[in-house]
Amino acid sequence: MKRTFSEQQKEYKEAKETFEKANKEFEQKLATTKKLGNVTPEVMEQLVGDTGLHIALNRLGAAEAALLKWSHEMIQNERDYLQNKEQVDRMYSFIEQNPHIKAQLIQAAMKME
Repeated sequence: MKRTFSEQQKEYKEAKETFEKANKEFEQKLATTKKLGNVTPEVMEQLVGDTGLHIALNRLGAAEAALLKWSHEMIQNERDYLQNKEQVDRMYSFIEQNPHIKAQLIQAAMKME
């Protein structure tokens, strides 16, 4: 049976794929540029623009935020939430300060149905 994703999960998945593709292209162009000469901030900015990396990163950030908000709302509907409310809410409050927690919550959110 095929799994159904929420809109937030779909958007995150698409945004992540777009970012990874743009980042790979950026890294390839950067490597080539380094071989040809000095990489200045202006050149770096041009590469970021040409590859769409900045736009992809912004989209990924927005998709992450929407996914995490959605997952927090979904967890609040779970029976076990009330017993663990303080710990769960604290974990979500540290998302921006702790990339490890953020990554774990994103991974868990992508498994939610």
